[in-house]
Formats: sequence, structure tokens, C-alpha cells
Amino acid sequence: MVAIRIPVLIRYLGFANIHLPYDKLIHFVTFFVLTTEFYFVFDTKLKSLKTLRYITLSICTIAGGIGSEIIQSLVNPNRIFDPLDIAFNISGSLLSVGLSSWYQSSAIKKSKEQRNRYRHVPGQEPDIPTHTTAHNSSDADEEGYVSIQLNDTAADKS
Repeated sequence: MVAIRIPVLIRYLGFANIHLPYDKLIHFVTFFVLTTEFYFVFDTKLKSLKTLRYITLSICTIAGGIGSEIIQSLVNPNRIFDPLDIAFNISGSLLSVGLSSWYQSSAIKKSKEQRNRYRHVPGQEPDIPTHTTAHNSSDADEEGYVSIQLNDTAADKS
């Protein structure tokens, strides 16, 4: 229920004709929170983090940060256009994208390290062959592979 009330409150504050004492701080925090929520909506396991950053920057930072101020001045003619509002919108959004992408990439790196740690037991060599070339009979004996050829089975039957 709280998640529904916050965007409604943000929309109301965006179009209302009220002046708050910490207006610039509200712009910064609002775009920081909205951009962070937008960034983590997508499943980054299937998408590239670089693509996610570009989508978030274009929608939240450019369209949201700049476009919202233009739309507000068109919808409410009593509202005064302030370029500093745009600057605080963009800075809050950029900080959010930077911190979110740093957190996401470090979480992915940590996840990969944990997976690799469980694949290899310390002190033992992995059971994975070091090369994947075809083996002839002399290589098979050295590496523990058994090489059965068709002419070997035919000779055993006679």
C-alpha cells in the first residue's frame, strides 16, 4: 500500500501550485528514488547491464528529469519554470544510476565468485580434461581413457 501512495504523492507535488522550503532537495531525492526503482524493475540476468544503464538514463534522466519540468509548466501555467529543478532532477537520477549499476555489477561479480568456489575443491585438481582433442590409443593409456576400435572387437571374435 505504501508503494502506491508514494508515486501518487510525487505526482501531486509535481503538479500542485505549492512552494516547499526544501524544493531542490525534494527534486533530488524524488528522482533518486524513482530512478533506483526503475533500474531494479528489470531482470538483469537476461539483459546486459550496459543496455539497462542506457534505458534508465534515457527514460529517467532525460525524459523524466527534463520532460517533467516542461510538462509541468504546460499543465499548470501558474507554475514557474526553474532550470535548477532540472539540474537537481538530473543529478539525483545520475547518482542513482551510478550507485545502482555499481551495486548490480558487484553483486554479479560476487555471485560468479561463489559459483566458482563451489565448483573447485581447494587442494584437489578439477576432474575436467585440460584439452579436447581426439585421442589415439597411446594417449588413451596415459590419461586413463579406454580406446575401443572396431578392428579390436572383430579380432576377439575369431
